[in-house]
Amino acid sequence: MAFADALDDVKNWLWANLPLVVGIGVTGVLVAVFGFSSWWRRRGSFPVPVRQSSSSVIPLEKVLNWDPLEPSYADRRSSVRREGAPVRVVVASSTFRNGVCDGYVLDRSTGGLKIAIPLGVAPGGTLQVRAADAPDTVGFVTVIVRNCRKNHDYYELGCEFEKTPPWNVLLLFG
Repeated sequence: MAFADALDDVKNWLWANLPLVVGIGVTGVLVAVFGFSSWWRRRGSFPVPVRQSSSSVIPLEKVLNWDPLEPSYADRRSSVRREGAPVRVVVASSTFRNGVCDGYVLDRSTGGLKIAIPLGVAPGGTLQVRAADAPDTVGFVTVIVRNCRKNHDYYELGCEFEKTPPWNVLLLFG
């Protein structure tokens, strides 16, 4: 009977302290779940050198002192590049024979444009660009040519906006 009395005493204590018992139980479950999940994540993330041949063994010191690679040019961009359907533009420059030529915006971002035109332009030069379908109230936007590459029968110009135009003007480029 002593065991039955002790069991009744424990049962009465648990019912009297139910919020405390539930709190301890929930805390125990949470600690177990978070502990297991962090162990599971750490389990496969430690870089271990793979021994394929004696010439391709990575020293343990190099694995433990791993430095990330230098970010590529695309990772250093300050704005997201958006591709889309080519948009026809009018490009003006004092270096062109007629002063203007037609081109197409191949991709765009808030930082600049990639334009395809039939003439090459030296990096560092400035151009005036305007969407061909833009209303008459929208003027030209000044861009600085950062690079120029020949691609078959046209040149691809990587251009940076001298000053970022308003959003409604950016949308005209696609």
